[in-house]
Amino acid sequence: MMIREARAEDFAELYALDQACFAPGISWSKAELGYFLKYPRNFALVAEAEPGQIAGFAIAGTLRRSGVLLGRLITIDIRREMRRRRVGGALLHAVEERLRAAGAAALLLEVAVDNESAQAFYKRHGFARMGRIRGYYLGRIDALTMEKQL
Repeated sequence: MMIREARAEDFAELYALDQACFAPGISWSKAELGYFLKYPRNFALVAEAEPGQIAGFAIAGTLRRSGVLLGRLITIDIRREMRRRRVGGALLHAVEERLRAAGAAALLLEVAVDNESAQAFYKRHGFARMGRIRGYYLGRIDALTMEKQL
């Protein structure tokens, strides 16, 4: 498994992967994905199982809250056939290392209340539930907020 920076030429494949991973309305439009990939405080990492074979990707960034630098995990998308092969864990670890190096104190994320497998994944990796955002997805599906100290 190799983790690398996402490149502009990965865009079509990352977009297709996001569409496959999430339901319509939750998956991003091309414009939204482009925004997250180009936002100056964000970075995107790609996991390749074999050279040129994208197994998954993650987008994360930084923000300041009350003067404290925090990381925010925007997404981790893993090909269905590559799940349960530690791709997500490898990407999450790489995101955490990059954020630690930048001086982030914690990593924050949102996850749908009905996405139990993702919640279990984050709990296994040290995240704790912090709160709930009503109607976060599609105006009707709540999100749990989770946090991990770095």
